[in-house]
Amino acid sequence: MSNSRFGKSVLIVDYKLDELSRLRDIVSGLGFEQVEAASSVNMAVSYLREMEFDIVLVAYDMGKAEKNGLQVVQEAFAEKLRLFQTRFLLIIDSASSSLLVGSLESAPDAYITRPYDRAKIQNLLEKLQRVKKAVYRVEESMDSGKWSDALEYCARLIDVYPGLKIYLERLQGVCLLESKRYQEAEVLFGQLVASRKQVWAQVGQGMSFYFLGRHQDAIKILQQVVDQQHISVEAFSWLARSMHVCGDLSQSIILMRKAVMLQPAVPQLQSEMGNLAACAQEWGLAIDAFRAVLKYSRYSVFQDPDHYFSLVRCLIAQYQVKKEKQEELELEAIRAMEDVMRDFSGDISVQFRAHVIISELRKVLGNAELEEAELLQAIELFSEMSVSEQWRWMDWVIDATEGGPVADKVKLIRSQLLQAETVPSWVTFMKSGLQKYKKGDVVSAVAFFRRAESADAQSVAIVLNLAQMEIELKLQASNELSLQHWVSCLLRLNRLNFGAFSIKQHKRFKVLLQRYSDIQMKMEAVD
Repeated sequence: MSNSRFGKSVLIVDYKLDELSRLRDIVSGLGFEQVEAASSVNMAVSYLREMEFDIVLVAYDMGKAEKNGLQVVQEAFAEKLRLFQTRFLLIIDSASSSLLVGSLESAPDAYITRPYDRAKIQNLLEKLQRVKKAVYRVEESMDSGKWSDALEYCARLIDVYPGLKIYLERLQGVCLLESKRYQEAEVLFGQLVASRKQVWAQVGQGMSFYFLGRHQDAIKILQQVVDQQHISVEAFSWLARSMHVCGDLSQSIILMRKAVMLQPAVPQLQSEMGNLAACAQEWGLAIDAFRAVLKYSRYSVFQDPDHYFSLVRCLIAQYQVKKEKQEELELEAIRAMEDVMRDFSGDISVQFRAHVIISELRKVLGNAELEEAELLQAIELFSEMSVSEQWRWMDWVIDATEGGPVADKVKLIRSQLLQAETVPSWVTFMKSGLQKYKKGDVVSAVAFFRRAESADAQSVAIVLNLAQMEIELKLQASNELSLQHWVSCLLRLNRLNFGAFSIKQHKRFKVLLQRYSDIQMKMEAVD
């Protein structure tokens, strides 16, 4: 049995050892059986993967140019660790809480300020204990992903505990967004905005509008948050996304830069910043963003080989414009490709793509012999891949070798691949979709490409082809394209890492997004 009425386990996260020791003494005195300590965000998330804690006490300031404590919550939720029942207390300076408004899922349960006061901490834990006990069934359901059950419990508890109404309504909003019930979420957040002007409710309504394809409405409500000078990272980032959909890339970049300035150690924001900047051909800004992604995503759920490739392709693009600092370019690019091959050593497709990009670097620097050597290594790795992986990365090898001395080798491999009798289901669906599209049957083609995507295609080509066909259906005002399909088309495009694209993919993506934006603007103008 635990000696503490607050639970038996607590995790303390702070890089200042003296502060960590002081807090450990306080919580140990409150009767916790198990007290663990972490000195970094990555270490804390590792603990949360392996163990369940009743309470997490985490310092917001984790050192200059390091991840902040709030990212413990963000990364835990990104990994679907489901910690709604865990009590998160953020240790802050009195001026820092303004940085944290407007968040739905990743907001802490409470704040603690230094210097520590044992009596205040105990009183705060007692209050949280009463709240958590009252909403136990709700948060238990949320941790299990049973969103409908959680919503039902919320509705019951609002009548029983009127003092917890705002807290429960916030949980309702999270449940509705997580379960993709965006219309209901918009209504709930809209009612809250009308009655209380809660910043998180305004952000929630803006998010709901975005997922409903009502981007002008999203801009209107999120712009209010920004204009009121509330410092909300989510307001800036979702406003930037809506601005991009509406065709204002420059304003989108400005807003995303503000979000990044508020939370520079958040890799998701830096990744979006890099992709937006690459889309606008602002290579210096894109390079800085992707460098930051690599730094802050290492050993986390956000570490992705595409970010390494994005950095190098942006470095190459910048060199082609400025033609300067060749040695520095070559050194950084090669190191990045060595890093990705080491960090993802078990993934042959990563090794293949790294050699393709190094060949692009050699070509730009005018070394044809080394370019060909890299391509030969890439082709050798490509031939060792599974059929599914070969189909997934066919565009890469074709683009890299087109018109070059090893193009014939690739043609032979492609011919053998086309004749293969056993292929993954998503490839079969993709082939059928292309055949239908060539015959002008766009409706059937879209159906096959959706099946390909559902069969775990994980292919940029599938996403781009499906987007092209859904845009054509939209222009035809087809009943086969629902609002949900239309919004999903945008979400799929936004999940792609634009910075890692080849030149051909860059051009195609920008054309498709522009077409989507034009249609969307006309739709909203009519509404």
